[in-house]
Amino acid sequence: VMVTTAASSAGRQVLASCRTTLSSVREISLDVPWGTVKGIEVGPRDGKPVVMIHGWLDNCYSFVPLLSSLPPTRRYIALDLPGHGHSSHKPKSANAHVIDLITDIEHCRRALGLQRFDLIGHSLGGMLSGIYCATYPEYIRKFVAIDGLLPFHSPTDKIISNLRRASDMIVNEPIPHKVYPDLDELSRKIADTMFYRGIDPELVKFMVDRSIHLTPSGYQFTYDVRLRYPALIRMTRDVLFPLIQSWTTPILYLVASHGFKEFHHPSYEEGMTFLEEYGRNVKQLELLGPHHLHMTNTEDVSAAISEYLDLTDQQDPTPKDFFKGL
Repeated sequence: VMVTTAASSAGRQVLASCRTTLSSVREISLDVPWGTVKGIEVGPRDGKPVVMIHGWLDNCYSFVPLLSSLPPTRRYIALDLPGHGHSSHKPKSANAHVIDLITDIEHCRRALGLQRFDLIGHSLGGMLSGIYCATYPEYIRKFVAIDGLLPFHSPTDKIISNLRRASDMIVNEPIPHKVYPDLDELSRKIADTMFYRGIDPELVKFMVDRSIHLTPSGYQFTYDVRLRYPALIRMTRDVLFPLIQSWTTPILYLVASHGFKEFHHPSYEEGMTFLEEYGRNVKQLELLGPHHLHMTNTEDVSAAISEYLDLTDQQDPTPKDFFKGL
């Protein structure tokens, strides 16, 4: 499906940049045990790699506005997580748990042949990337999280009730996606939800183009419906907080002024308090914008990321410094 409706005045300039960027991207396909992971790649093939992991129910197109602003000095690889975008769904015999995505990221790293890379994650992608950094720290040079770093955790007394609820949803027949006769209505409805408020509906429409298909009755999402199910087992504070203390990767956490911090989720607020006390490798920077601020405030987000990841530095300074002393 290619969305071609006219853009609003607020989103026209960003959309024009997005479409220019899309004309230069390379579609990628990675073989994984359950099928393929798709994504897009832009920049020099021999550039230092930067891997991008999107948020829950989004897809790699959510990074296109940011890719339009980042310096073209690196090899940027934005992936569709399994069950999202154009990537394969997990088999019906498998559960689509969030925590399983950690091993999925490692499958992708191996398929890409990367030994050392920078990592950028938004929302769920930031939470997953944070766990990945704790699990596979030797592969990550630096990590930037965009309004999402600490996975939501559950009180221990809720574990069994959450397990029963999640198990019933998995065993029951999945509820199919709703069909929307009008694409504008679909985009407006998404843009009005808590996580997408503050994004121009035309930008929402641009992103969901990779997550929908046209049926005889109208437009329908293609993401794996199981992604909406709660996790069978959520992390508890006894697991999550030692994870924070184990981080050795340098981390920049970009906090949206009108994102998670305004949702006032007890798990998030407790985690942030612990992060401020024990996240010794984490630098926090608050920027103006909604939860998807990398799609709306691209200039400030790009500037912060460029400085932290040294994106304008095309040369490795080590050889120069070494030979200078000879």
